[in-house]
Amino acid sequence: MMASKFYYFGFGSNMLAQRIHIQNPTAKRIGAGKLDDYRLDFFTESKNWLGAPATIVPTPGSHVYGAIWEIDMCNLKDLDNQESVPEGVYIPISVPVFSLTCKENIVCRAYHLSEQPQTDLRGLGSGLIPYDRQPSQTYLKVLVKGALETGVPDEYIKWLRSIKNNGKKVDTFEKKLQLAEMTLS
Repeated sequence: MMASKFYYFGFGSNMLAQRIHIQNPTAKRIGAGKLDDYRLDFFTESKNWLGAPATIVPTPGSHVYGAIWEIDMCNLKDLDNQESVPEGVYIPISVPVFSLTCKENIVCRAYHLSEQPQTDLRGLGSGLIPYDRQPSQTYLKVLVKGALETGVPDEYIKWLRSIKNNGKKVDTFEKKLQLAEMTLS
């Protein structure tokens, strides 16, 4: 018998319910989760977001916060398509995520870029972050709004707000995801 649901760890735009529900209407948030021994980073260019999208990179001693979602298997292909798996942009992986709600590890599907950054974004000074590693202002606002909605720790949200962005806005997402009131500083 096949499982009818799977768990997914959203650490980027899919922390925001309004965003994940665009293509995955069955997603139900379990709560905030913490993925150990990975770091959040940004790399390459997303045409949809006009900047670098998020990825997770194996990094001992680091951690990433995000949302744990329970999703019906009927939406698995939709999620893969959203993450551009058929085009080879992201690769699905299984990772143990500590649920801050249940206080236990949950094995979740997550995605990382097939082309990963070789240097740690956190080691660069804010002014030294290359342009191709900067998310758009809109994308970063979605991450912050999703992190607030999910209930990740305040220090992580403060760090997200401090990430250098390229200043670009994506008007369609700004309106659709109601980002007018979201500030980064």
